[in-house]
This record gives sequence, C-alpha cells and structure tokens, in this order.
Amino acid sequence: MKSIKKIFAGLGLIAAMTCNANAALITQDLIEVALDGSTGVIGSITINTDNALVDPVHGTGEVLSFVSFNFLGYDIPVDDSIFFQAIFDTNNIYAGIEFLDFDIDFSLPGWAFQGYFDAFDNPDFNYFTVFDSGSADLLFVNGLALGQASVVSEPATLAMFGLMLGLLGMRRKMQK
Repeated sequence: MKSIKKIFAGLGLIAAMTCNANAALITQDLIEVALDGSTGVIGSITINTDNALVDPVHGTGEVLSFVSFNFLGYDIPVDDSIFFQAIFDTNNIYAGIEFLDFDIDFSLPGWAFQGYFDAFDNPDFNYFTVFDSGSADLLFVNGLALGQASVVSEPATLAMFGLMLGLLGMRRKMQK
C-alpha cells in the first residue's frame, strides 16, 4: 500500500510540473550586425509566454507585449511601445523568439526605433532603425540578430514544486 501511495505522489508531482511546463520567461540579447559582419549586443528583450495567443495548428505562441526591453542602454517602458509582436515555438520554447517586430516611440532621448527579425527568412532582411522622433530623420540602420535564448520557468511552477517536496517531507516525518 505504501508503494502505491509513493507512486501516486510521484505521479502527482510530475503532473504538477508538466501542467505549466510551457509557462516561462524567454530572454534574448538583441545583436547588431554591421555591414562588415561585426556584431555587438545592443540590448535585450524578455517576454512572458504565459500570456501568449496560441495557434495549435502551427504550434506557435504570439505575444503582443514585453516584460522588459533594454535598447541602446535604455530601459523602455511598455507604454512607449506603439507596436510589438513576438512569436515562439510552443513545442520548443528553448529555441527562443522566432519572429520579432517592434515599433517604439521612446520619449526620453527623443528617439523612435523599429526592428524586424525572422529566424526563417533571409538574414539580410532583419534590421533595426533609429529615428529622431521630432524631425523623423534617420539616425541609424543596421542588421539585427537575436542571441541564445535564456528560459526561466514561471515562479508559480517552482513554488508548486517546492510545496510538493515540502508536503512529501512533512508526510514522511509524520510517519516516523
């Protein structure tokens, strides 16, 4: 009987972990790709996959807002986003963002900037631009790439895992 209870407890723990397996934060570096092929990190972006619009046919998730966005040394407020779209593979969130499109009007330095990245398209079409938001003059344009994805499980999943371990430990103490 004890072994059956242990099996059910183990299965319950596994089920609790897999229910939220895809709920995570994805963070990736934004990388500038110059015409001469040189690269450098120009920022980072974090999205929450928990709020994604899921397309079960294509196995993708679409996020229309970011958790954090750092660009050229500035932390961009969500309110400064005119348009934002990030798409990721729901079956492999560790692959990171596969498609990114953004348009930001950042009031602090007076810049507006846009970016486009598609992992499956010609890399020459991936770009970012920086404009003077007052005069609309183009200040800068270059290629855009994304760095290695860093995926962090949602805190609720980790809390549930810790709670289950604590309950199992407490039950074991009570049995002794």
